[in-house]
Amino acid sequence: MNISHHPIMNVYQIIFRKVGMVLMICFVVAFYAAAQNNTSTPLSIFSIGEIEYRDFSATSGWGNVGIGLKSKNFLNRHNPAGLSGIDTLKFIFDFSGTAKFSELRTASTSQRVTNFNFKNLAAGFRISKRWTSSVGLSPYSNVGYNMLKTQPVEGSNDGNFNTIYTGSGGINKFYWSHSLEMFKGLTLGATASYYFGSITRTEAAPSIGITESMTANKINFDFGAQYSYQFKKRLLLTVGGIYGYRSKFNLYRRNTVVNIKNGVVAKNEKIPDLKMQMPEFYGAGISLYGAENSAEWTVAIDYYQQNWSVNKEKLHGLRFADSHIYNAGFQIIPNTKRPTNYLQIMSYQIGACYNESYLNINGYPLKDYSVSVGVGLPFMMGISRINVAVTLGQSGTGQRGGITENYALLSVNLSLLEIWFKKVKYD
Repeated sequence: MNISHHPIMNVYQIIFRKVGMVLMICFVVAFYAAAQNNTSTPLSIFSIGEIEYRDFSATSGWGNVGIGLKSKNFLNRHNPAGLSGIDTLKFIFDFSGTAKFSELRTASTSQRVTNFNFKNLAAGFRISKRWTSSVGLSPYSNVGYNMLKTQPVEGSNDGNFNTIYTGSGGINKFYWSHSLEMFKGLTLGATASYYFGSITRTEAAPSIGITESMTANKINFDFGAQYSYQFKKRLLLTVGGIYGYRSKFNLYRRNTVVNIKNGVVAKNEKIPDLKMQMPEFYGAGISLYGAENSAEWTVAIDYYQQNWSVNKEKLHGLRFADSHIYNAGFQIIPNTKRPTNYLQIMSYQIGACYNESYLNINGYPLKDYSVSVGVGLPFMMGISRINVAVTLGQSGTGQRGGITENYALLSVNLSLLEIWFKKVKYD
């Protein structure tokens, strides 16, 4: 008998594989938790900061689509119903990181910034024939700015003083998603999310510093559905929808006032909570998958809306507005059956995105335009992939003298697939 195929040895191999995977997940979770959300934009001075509308998954290179996609070899975070595409034998471990290179411009100044971040960490697998589950951690909003404002001294014609405004932190989201196949073609999904994190904002004048700290704790739910129909044997059409209801979201706040000259704390007190509304949102998507000869291709389109305008908070000319996001993308794998070289089993992606943001600045909506390209690099017998995407975009209001951001975004996603539940054979 071959010792390597002995049932006892195979049991230990399975155990070691699972323990190793769990340890890897724990290591990355700890590393992720230790890393702070990182951004550099004055627009994050508002409320809970810059909302993260991208999910940086395997579809980053093709416009960040997903509402109408089935998750076959990746985790779909756009629509929980899409998890039903995961094979019954597979466990998927997924994490993403980004590097963002930006140039911020106003009428009088420009600034170049670079940020590196972990963006997502998730794992998913089938619990039963019809039930699939995924758990993950991702940033929901980011705060990061450092601004100098020069103001005249009251009662003086020539005296000025400087005030420095800084902010850091953000809100994270821990989520648990489920999909349930009701009957052939129809899948329903639900996600329970726990929002947590802290934000610190400081206003430092020559003699006094004021720090406001905010913490968040919130549980919320959203839902999804997908229906797939196969026709002409080689075409699969999938339509999907998502919905999340509006709910209250309170940020617990505390103010600290410090005398900068001697470091004495003059005041440290709790102040009234910032009462917000988690917005109602909904979205729809459609995808068409085709297999022609040995090639496989997918085209997808999404629309997504969040009704942020229910929040009436205003600050420095900023106010909430409803957001509208349009995504479109295309992916092709040249040869999945009889490849003759590595380039034929790579996936090639292209996409575009238009985002009318949740922010309105002095009556002008903040808009973001971007295009993306990406490749999927298979490894481990072709079942796992490293997905690399480059996104080029511009964000601004179009207002003369307003803030404009030109950026290049490099994202790397690892979808690591393990065969956990395959029956062991031995001789």
